[in-house]
Amino acid sequence: MEVLDSKLPIKESWNRIINFHESIISKPYWSSLRQLDFETEQDEICSWLEQLVIKSPVPQNTVAFWVGITKMKYKSKILPAIYVVGSKSYDKDKIEWACNPVYEPDNRYALPEILAEIDKIIKSDKGNYEFFDWLFPMAYCSLTFDEIIRSKLKKELFLNGRKRMFITVGHDEGDFVNVSTIE
Repeated sequence: MEVLDSKLPIKESWNRIINFHESIISKPYWSSLRQLDFETEQDEICSWLEQLVIKSPVPQNTVAFWVGITKMKYKSKILPAIYVVGSKSYDKDKIEWACNPVYEPDNRYALPEILAEIDKIIKSDKGNYEFFDWLFPMAYCSLTFDEIIRSKLKKELFLNGRKRMFITVGHDEGDFVNVSTIE
């Protein structure tokens, strides 16, 4: 949370996370994880989000978005994916609010290339894969959505007369981070 709360650019925040783990355990892939092109993909994700709400306007009773991290089958491969749904309730401490979405836009799923690249890089580490498969997608998505919301998103498309919209990122299996608020 300290890295997310620092509100630094994603590249700097990501490198802090990698540096921390590298100080604990030596792995041959740390430099590969540092080379990921976050900025280009952020523009693509921002465009995808904006197109979602343009094509499928957010109902007025929606107060929060859940950005889910999952795996899905695509062209005979299992790939990491994200999706966006909206809810009419929100509780920063309990995630049950995301279980009954009132907003499920068409094209709500995306297959970010960086998530696939992270997965490919860490899969070689059988002993730590399960932990890093939880940690790095959560860190990447949290940092990405926070920066997009702070500096790139056309907020009026999402607010549409509301004062704010809460954004939470998490794994479908339950762990989550309250990332940001669109205001």
